[in-house]
Amino acid sequence: MKKAPTKAEREHMSKVASLGCLVCQRPANVHHIRPIGLGIGMRSGHYQTIPLCYDHHQGQFSIHNCKEQFEAMYGTEEELLHRTLKEIKNIDQVNNFFNLKGENNG
Repeated sequence: MKKAPTKAEREHMSKVASLGCLVCQRPANVHHIRPIGLGIGMRSGHYQTIPLCYDHHQGQFSIHNCKEQFEAMYGTEEELLHRTLKEIKNIDQVNNFFNLKGENNG
């Protein structure tokens, strides 16, 4: 049984979902990637998530139903995770810049 996410993990997954689907930019939910070697029915931790809309997550030609095709078109789960983490880092840096700038001007 998978442990419930911690507050920090919930905040991270909220940031991931807020990015929008990596494929089409529509509203997204998180997809827990499944690295090579991880058994069926198992998933990675809550920090190893990527944002996907319903169609790209669970639809007919989704990562769950056509993983090889999906990865051939959009990249591997690991590549998409790297992209997701990079986008979150960039957003955090921008937010920190404006928070610090606001503090210096106040």
